[in-house]
Amino acid sequence: MHPRHWTEKTALAARARAGIGRLVRHEDGSFTVLSIFVFVAMLIFAGLAIDMMRHENVRLRMQGATDRAVLAATMLRENESNATPEQILQAYFASEGLGAQLGSNYRIETGDDGSRTITVVPTASVPSLFMRLVGVNDFDVATPARATEAVGGGVKLELVMVLDVSGSMNGQNKIDAMRTAAVNLTNTLLEGSADGNVAITLVPYDTWVLPPPGFLNYFSSLSGTGACNDWAIWNRITGSLTEASVRRNCNTATWRTVHPYVNDPTLAASYIDELRASGTTSIDLGVRYGALFFDPAIRPAISGLIANGVVDPVFEGRPYDWDEPNVVRALILLTDGQNCCGERYGAGQQDQNTENVCTELKDRGILIYSVAYQAPTSGANLMMACASSPNHYFNTNANGIADAFAGIASNIQTQALRLTL
Repeated sequence: MHPRHWTEKTALAARARAGIGRLVRHEDGSFTVLSIFVFVAMLIFAGLAIDMMRHENVRLRMQGATDRAVLAATMLRENESNATPEQILQAYFASEGLGAQLGSNYRIETGDDGSRTITVVPTASVPSLFMRLVGVNDFDVATPARATEAVGGGVKLELVMVLDVSGSMNGQNKIDAMRTAAVNLTNTLLEGSADGNVAITLVPYDTWVLPPPGFLNYFSSLSGTGACNDWAIWNRITGSLTEASVRRNCNTATWRTVHPYVNDPTLAASYIDELRASGTTSIDLGVRYGALFFDPAIRPAISGLIANGVVDPVFEGRPYDWDEPNVVRALILLTDGQNCCGERYGAGQQDQNTENVCTELKDRGILIYSVAYQAPTSGANLMMACASSPNHYFNTNANGIADAFAGIASNIQTQALRLTL
């Protein structure tokens, strides 16, 4: 090759390398700017998430305190301290360190009928950490709530207590502790309830459930003989008097009897104190019988019990229609064991029967408070599945059953109040 051509090619290659170098250096600069932009954007979005999380934590804390304070202050029931509604509000917020957020942001109104309405709108400001980068220095928080309770209750309560009295309840003081806790609950809820606005039905269960005398005479599709009955359909809790059912022989000791619609705390306590422990465990039968007393279709049977002096006449026309306004329906389901020894179903099918009934109850808007009372894992899992929510499920022992029932009573009471904001 001619030397001149070689020199030209070398020069061209050098210029090309120089151009590529300049391009690379130019692109490096672009990537640097882009990287900085992406980093800042990521910082802003991550900062937004952190600031919003801080805002949400404060909001949830304030909303919880607001709801609890409003509900407590609205209650017209006696309180041991005789504190005024204003003092109750201030005490609740002070205990959470939120006294400044409450300030004077509340209103207490008493109606001509003696009803009480409390409106609270606490406010706070959460300083931002990262959003200052885009000019947002803080986030405002407001958690309004309002509750009303009328004299005489305005709201009606139907509660069914489905209590395990199988033989295993004999051990470790369980039956005694449960009786005490149940009596305390009925005393709390039945105080001043002679008008029938509050009714408690007691359903003891073991292998079977013993209905009140004459109750089964109102069922139109019964077969067989015996004082107790079993069911063929478990995924429906309406039209109960016409559902196919089979009579069974069972222990007829009077303490086992179901007591519908009790509104006298002394009478309720006497029924509970009679409970003993015997037999095996059929949770499915217990909860199915409990569901009966929400079904308006059983009114003829309740009327018959009223005529026979078993139920107070104030309960004529009960259970309420499903769409009756201002009715709180709740069921407490307690077991210390697991489904066992049903005559027609194995334990697995009994569990499914139980869950079917619980699902139907919840679909009807009935609150289910379930209690695993020193129960084995399978029984506890079934109680968890039946509960209306994790907050309605209790896993406890003889030392804690009183607190569990007190918590249930308190929660039921708050259902009579309306958070309207």
